[in-house]
Amino acid sequence: MQSAVPAQPDFQEFLQNAQAFQDRMRNAQTELERAIVTGRSDDGTVTVLVSGLGKLQAVQVDPQVFDERDVQRLQNAIAEAVRSAGATASRLAAQKMGPVEINLY
Repeated sequence: MQSAVPAQPDFQEFLQNAQAFQDRMRNAQTELERAIVTGRSDDGTVTVLVSGLGKLQAVQVDPQVFDERDVQRLQNAIAEAVRSAGATASRLAAQKMGPVEINLY
C-alpha cells in the first residue's frame, strides 16, 4: 500500500491568494487612513483626534484648564488622551488588518 503524498500547492493559486491578501491589506490601509478615532483624558479636559494609522489630526483642550493654571495636570491630560487615541487606533487596525503596532507621529 502506497502512502499518500501531499499534493504540491498550485503556484497559480498561491499567486492569486497572495494578490487577494495584498488587495485586502491595501483596502484596510486606505480605510485606516480615512478613519478618525478619538482619545480623551480621564478628566475629559483634553481630546485628541488621530487617523486609524495613528497620525495626529487635532488636539482640543477645554478652556477650564487654563483657569486652574495647573501645568502638570494639563501635561498629564494630554498624555492620557494621546495614549487613549493610540489604543483605539491599534484596536481599529487589529480589526481591519490583524495585530499591528501603532506609533503616533
